[in-house]
Amino acid sequence: MAAGAVAAENLLPHNPNLVGASGGPIISSLTTWDGWWYLQIARNGYNAAPLTGQYHDYAFFPLYPALVRALSLATPAFDGLIAVLLSNVLFLVALGLLYRLTAEVLDEERAAWSCVVLCLFPFSFVFSMAYAESLFLALSLGALLAAERGHAATASLLAGLAGLTRLPGVLLVVPLALILWKRLDDRRALAWLVLVPLGAVAFTAWVGTFAGAAGGFGGAQAAWGRNGIGAAAAIGGNLASQLDPLRLSFLVALLAYVFLLVYLRPDRIPLPYATIPILTLAAVLMSGDLESVGRYGMVAFPFVWVLAGRRRFRAPWTALSAVLLLAASVAAFSGRMTP
Repeated sequence: MAAGAVAAENLLPHNPNLVGASGGPIISSLTTWDGWWYLQIARNGYNAAPLTGQYHDYAFFPLYPALVRALSLATPAFDGLIAVLLSNVLFLVALGLLYRLTAEVLDEERAAWSCVVLCLFPFSFVFSMAYAESLFLALSLGALLAAERGHAATASLLAGLAGLTRLPGVLLVVPLALILWKRLDDRRALAWLVLVPLGAVAFTAWVGTFAGAAGGFGGAQAAWGRNGIGAAAAIGGNLASQLDPLRLSFLVALLAYVFLLVYLRPDRIPLPYATIPILTLAAVLMSGDLESVGRYGMVAFPFVWVLAGRRRFRAPWTALSAVLLLAASVAAFSGRMTP
């Protein structure tokens, strides 16, 4: 990611509208896009009024900026650096959990390759940015690993925290329920699953009070283009009229993910884990917005299991993926692609 940031900062014209939340080489790139919003929340809390245009900061969930704020209390001037370091450390934690979970569910060979594939995934540069993806992935994997070991309370608590990090965390209730149904001797412990949506529900309810409107959170999401399926038709648009090169790249990413779904069954991905990419793509489609589909699909880690399971394509794919990763990171850090 550092190479992409250096190239974007020194070799290409920079989008003047793209501003990092912290100054300095590399760090300025790693705190752009959503990173700017997360750091504003960490510094100042949520604002009832839009920060820019029609965009509200309470479209972003609170756990990641809360951690950044807590860790930077003693040195607030370095909060951007702390946010980036936090994301990178959490990504290392997520890799360790991914290896352990994959080794238990599949095998150790695919566990090792899954970590390699995820590190070189074309959109994995966001794990190094001041984004919530590393935290979300670590919590999700931790929840699933706890469920595999029959710890319903721990799994549900971690999934609930994932729901305080990103809204798709509530979808974890499906794979967790399927895993725990098999693992628990006393199925009354399934009642712990009520914790999974609790964080997200509590935050969206708080936003309604804070914004002074019951649909405050939905309105904030709509301002970012997530109006629901069919939104383009409602405003008189159509796919052809909006299909510029950037949106075409989103569509290609979506089609690539859909293609990988074909291999879930032949690769013997267990049903609980097969639901994760399916539900993730369904959520993207239901939002009515393909922007950032590459990043959203990336944390649906069973996609990585499929890619790591194709032995003949491991080396070619990782080489191609590394090239795409560099290209995508340069495009994002120079302001030409939304991560």
